[in-house]
Amino acid sequence: MGTAYHPPSSSTEWSTPEAFFKRLDDEFVFTLDLCATEDNALCGAFVDKEEDCLSVEWDWVAQDPKRYTAWMNPPWGRGVGKFVQRAYEQSKRHGLRVVCLLPANTDTKWWRDWVWRASEVRFVTGRLHFVCSDGRTGPCPTGACVVVFDPEDSGPPKCLLMERGT
Repeated sequence: MGTAYHPPSSSTEWSTPEAFFKRLDDEFVFTLDLCATEDNALCGAFVDKEEDCLSVEWDWVAQDPKRYTAWMNPPWGRGVGKFVQRAYEQSKRHGLRVVCLLPANTDTKWWRDWVWRASEVRFVTGRLHFVCSDGRTGPCPTGACVVVFDPEDSGPPKCLLMERGT
């Protein structure tokens, strides 16, 4: 559901590139997509706009936190910081690993307040190409990173480079 690329379009929903997600999924084995629609969910379990991962408590995860590893590609607009804060807080509260695809906006308040509490930040080299619901792709207008919130670690994060891939 990330909205990283905004060409003239009637859609504001741009999905994670499949090959990029697969590389991360092979490593983390995601079971929950926190910002999805029925059409673009990358995991069998997902939270959509109606359920809203910002407002519902993720307490159902607490019943079996080892069962879940969450993927989050939030909308990349002005409210992205709320999603990053929520990912960190819920990770700690429920013992859940949350992996986020985010704009690499190191000069923002949300970055300073929340990303530096992550266990890991992987800066993506090159520009990702996001996918629109109609199949069109477009390059992200800014750099991207993958931020890992591990419930056992509160930063500062280990920083790495990650190849964009194809």
